[in-house]
Amino acid sequence: MYTLGAGVVLALGLGVASAQTAPRTDAVSAAGKAPAASSTAKSTPSATPDPAVQVQADGSASPAPTIEAEEADPAPKRADYAGVAQGNGGLVALSIRNGKAVAYFCDGRVESWLKGTADGSTLTLTGKDALITVALGDGKAQGRLQVGKGKWRFTAPLVHKPSGLYRASAVVRGARVVGGWIVLPNGRQVGLLDVGGSSAPAPRLTPGSPMTFEGTELRPQEPDAFLPGL
Repeated sequence: MYTLGAGVVLALGLGVASAQTAPRTDAVSAAGKAPAASSTAKSTPSATPDPAVQVQADGSASPAPTIEAEEADPAPKRADYAGVAQGNGGLVALSIRNGKAVAYFCDGRVESWLKGTADGSTLTLTGKDALITVALGDGKAQGRLQVGKGKWRFTAPLVHKPSGLYRASAVVRGARVVGGWIVLPNGRQVGLLDVGGSSAPAPRLTPGSPMTFEGTELRPQEPDAFLPGL
């Protein structure tokens, strides 16, 4: 009996001790969950990459390659063009020699000399009350011509002598005479004389041969001879 009673007493004592040392989970549950700690660390904004810098595979940086602008095609050093002004029927000629350019328009009634520089594939030449813009390429010159109030488009293929542009100058009876001629590969030609500011019909041109106007000899020249002096 003593042994059994002692066991009962011992068991009761262990139960009480266990109840006292158990965690207070009910208290935590009743109070709810504790708020999470707020982070005080501030995020650092990422650096914007410099488009002018490229990052290599090993992490090193090098300047990004630059894209160079395309250079304009240069004008030919020597070229001759001749063609028809659309809607007018007159002829247009253009000659280029070492950076200088001269153009001539003539329809047998009106003429115009224009000049300028040739430093690219696009040219702009000017004359008295006249303007011509030209694009060179594919073996031809094409663009727009304005003489006074008249405006025309034109296409002038490359030509070789005896085709092309000719010019003659002289003094006849005290008046300065300047003649211009354009010859096409098919033999068609047109020309006009400026006699002291007035127009006069030009004699027919035979390339390489002189002609006579009112008793005075005229010697039409190719651009190689007259263009440097313009």
